[in-house]
Amino acid sequence: MSYTMTFDVSHKVKIGGGHVKNFLRHIARDADQAAGFHFQHVNKNIVPERTKLNFTRVNDGAGDFRALKSVDGRPPSQELEDYLNQRLATVVKGLRKDAVPIRGIILQLDPKWFEEHNPAWRESGINQAAVDNLNASMEWACQEFGQQNLIGFSLHLDEYSPQLQVLMTPVTEDGRLAQKDFFKGPSDLRRQHKELRAHMDGAGYDVEVRVTERSTEHLSSSEFQAKADRLQAAAQDMEDEKATYETLVRSLDVRRSNLNIQQAALAEKERELAAEQEKARRTAEAAETARQAAAAARFAAKLARDEAETERARLQATNDRLQQLPPDFDRWLDKVRVGGTPLRERFMADMAKARAARSDLARQVGYSVRDKGAEDAERERG
Repeated sequence: MSYTMTFDVSHKVKIGGGHVKNFLRHIARDADQAAGFHFQHVNKNIVPERTKLNFTRVNDGAGDFRALKSVDGRPPSQELEDYLNQRLATVVKGLRKDAVPIRGIILQLDPKWFEEHNPAWRESGINQAAVDNLNASMEWACQEFGQQNLIGFSLHLDEYSPQLQVLMTPVTEDGRLAQKDFFKGPSDLRRQHKELRAHMDGAGYDVEVRVTERSTEHLSSSEFQAKADRLQAAAQDMEDEKATYETLVRSLDVRRSNLNIQQAALAEKERELAAEQEKARRTAEAAETARQAAAAARFAAKLARDEAETERARLQATNDRLQQLPPDFDRWLDKVRVGGTPLRERFMADMAKARAARSDLARQVGYSVRDKGAEDAERERG
């Protein structure tokens, strides 16, 4: 029995907006989880209990791949970004804002193959036969895109079917970030898919190939060859259409997952912005209340100072007038009585009552201003 071999290079990860970091955390979720880092993943197909079965590696820069690790308290997925940045540092021109530094490549064996040759993959991971086939597909990727351009890879076993996610950065030998040098169009994608199937067939994986048998019609050799060529071309067209359909299906799944990741990041930014706006509003309200209270206090203090100055002036004027009275007037105040009370006592009592009335009026005006400021501040908060 022959099996399919899926080849999908439709996923493009653009620079900026946190897309790269979120995507790499999504890819290396097993390594992050093992190191105690837990990030939200919006892909509903993930079975968290099986994430520990995933297998993720990063380019070691010396022609091989190694396990990820946490360095200086950072999540292990950061090592994928570190290697990506090393490759991008070799690019001679500055990166555009819409640059695509990562191209996601999915290499997937037929799910039927796993059910027949590795049925316990959901419980215990992949067996040696699966490892050999996946290693063969990685060998082809290294030959096609250059081992130095493969940031890393991850075998995901926590989704519906096992799939190998390969992270590729399109850096050319002359230091350009150029997608079109590696993915030249539909015909070249068909060429890559065909060569991948041939490579896998040579490695012992029974790749599905459509074969046309000779018809029972009586045809000459030349007629049969012509018909065989037509049938072979038609079979190849059908194979290409099937590969295109599979690519489109995988592309939709990957794009949906990427969109969910972007939406989650956007929602988090919106929550942070709302919190900052609320904090700013409360700070502004508090500042306005304090400003109004300070203004009320300044106004009350001014009224008190003005009243004190007025009272001081009145006392000074009264004292001046008293100083100008004849000496006999002072004795007259003590001598004359009204209702049995010396006139001086009545005079002093009237003066004290007038001062008290003026001081009480000043206090009432000051409290009224402060109360008005508090009422306005309370109305603004409401």
